[in-house]
Amino acid sequence: MMITAVAGQRGWASQKEFDRLLNYYLSERDVVNNKQTALMKWRQYQKDGQWVSDANSATDGDLYIADSLALAAKTWPKRAAYYHRLEKALANDILAYEYNPTTKVLTTGDWVDAKSRYYKLMRTSDVMPTVFNQLAKDTGNQQWVSVKNQMLDRLVDLSNQHKTGLVPDFAWVTADSAKPVGANTIASKYDGDYWFNACRVPYLLATSKDPRAKKVLKKMMKFFAKQYEVFSGYTLKGKPILKRKNAGFSAPIFYAVNHNRNQGYDNLFNSEMSIYAQRLNQNDYYGATLMTLVAVEGWK
Repeated sequence: MMITAVAGQRGWASQKEFDRLLNYYLSERDVVNNKQTALMKWRQYQKDGQWVSDANSATDGDLYIADSLALAAKTWPKRAAYYHRLEKALANDILAYEYNPTTKVLTTGDWVDAKSRYYKLMRTSDVMPTVFNQLAKDTGNQQWVSVKNQMLDRLVDLSNQHKTGLVPDFAWVTADSAKPVGANTIASKYDGDYWFNACRVPYLLATSKDPRAKKVLKKMMKFFAKQYEVFSGYTLKGKPILKRKNAGFSAPIFYAVNHNRNQGYDNLFNSEMSIYAQRLNQNDYYGATLMTLVAVEGWK
């Protein structure tokens, strides 16, 4: 939906195409405690020849959907009221079902409640300051400003813990602190490393004007600028995990340097743009999606 909304601004996609994806989202909204929500079930796939949908939402996906609705309202103003209504409903349910009022941080999905061992878990790719600002503006709910402030503060905590400035996929948080999780906490043995969630952080911070976002981004990007080549994943001390390139890591870095020139890491522009000289990998939906999103957003 985000790619299509951005493409729509450039005249490369139609409102009809966006609405088809919107209807798909509307048909796959999650149910929590027998109540229909505006949150989306995180995955649909084929099983025994039938399409099935995994229950439970993913907070990052819900945030992207909300942001795409905000952008669609600007792109196709005749239907703006409808898009904003859906955006507000989704924003409200994110705060109702994907938020920890003690840490004041978003949880990873609606499957996490106060009884869950993951209630104080933060996914770094859920820190989206520009999206939080947009939701605060469109909904009039200043709680989104509080969410932005709290999650950026926790991201700064994580950035400060290593000379590299790298942040982990997941962290344990309190109201005033954060620390990387250990291996195999929730998804993989790389949960506490700069891996396939944290790799989105440069993209998510790239256009933020918040000084904290700029600080975290600059420190991280200066680390990458000193590397001979940007590889797929790093320990927080800066040791490569997989010594090969992946669009999921390169595209966000390319986007970040493109929007923050003359900051001491311009050498990354050409090195990471090299991924666009390759064919889109049809077997890597994650890397291909990030690569496409950065491409349609364009570069300077």
